[in-house]
Amino acid sequence: MRFAVFAGSATGHRPEYTALATALGTTLARRGIGIVYGGGRVGLMGALADAALDAGGEVLGVMPKALVDKEIAHRGLTRLQVVEDMHRRKAAMAEAADAFIALPGGAGTLEELFEAWTWQQLGLHTKPVALLGPPGFWQPLTELADHLVATGFVRPAHRELIAETDPDALLDALDRWRPPTPKWKTRADQQHLDSVGWICVRDGRLLAVRTRGKDAFYLPGGKLEPGETPTDALARELREELGLGCAPDRLTHAHTVEAPAHGRPGTRLRMHCYTGPADGTPTPAAEIAELAWLTATDTERCAPALRELMTRLDLDR
Repeated sequence: MRFAVFAGSATGHRPEYTALATALGTTLARRGIGIVYGGGRVGLMGALADAALDAGGEVLGVMPKALVDKEIAHRGLTRLQVVEDMHRRKAAMAEAADAFIALPGGAGTLEELFEAWTWQQLGLHTKPVALLGPPGFWQPLTELADHLVATGFVRPAHRELIAETDPDALLDALDRWRPPTPKWKTRADQQHLDSVGWICVRDGRLLAVRTRGKDAFYLPGGKLEPGETPTDALARELREELGLGCAPDRLTHAHTVEAPAHGRPGTRLRMHCYTGPADGTPTPAAEIAELAWLTATDTERCAPALRELMTRLDLDR
């Protein structure tokens, strides 16, 4: 799981801003959540990245080439992705993120925040958008959001900007968040499936399965049955499909991806992906016709949701 964090390239006039960026980086790392951010080594961006790296966290930076050439890129990141321009930077960050958090910052931070919020309202993603700042910092913005609701320009359901002053409280609120109804309801929105999947990577290759009668590979897993929790459903699917023993309480959520459902026009699939240990050797059973260990070059063999997941994983080529 990764959270996109938007933050200023300056530190601002108050030490509380840097302290909060540092606390967020440390807290995300402690909770096993990776960071994707703008890739800078300066300002609150640098404080955030340094704190997460010092705590053993994963930090992915995304930066346009023009800014790298000006020598403001952080050279100690887990990975630095260099893109052509600002548009590609925002798209790459959004694709890699499971949630969006804005720390104090300037016009660039606000632009990134408003784009993520707008995309959520339009149903282009189903990820939470949040604000983290010291007391009072984001109050003018939240008051403006309330004013837009009161004047009829934003629907109440789309006012879902989570605002907190403490990193742990913010992450707890993100855990509880559920997506609002998109601004325009379409047939695709009405036909929406949820599933669970198991991420198993060995030697840079991802385990995938193909069911009988299907022409694409999927992540091992499936749909929940009535009364099941996601981890209970996944443990059952692994037992039935692959003969693996897996304790539900040892499964950890890693990513949620959304894509068109393969072979079902007008339907979208939201796949909740987990990692965790399993006992035994994967062996095709039930409706599974084939197992494969895939690399990043195998995306054309995969269903759309699995292709989306593979863009987030560090697989061999």
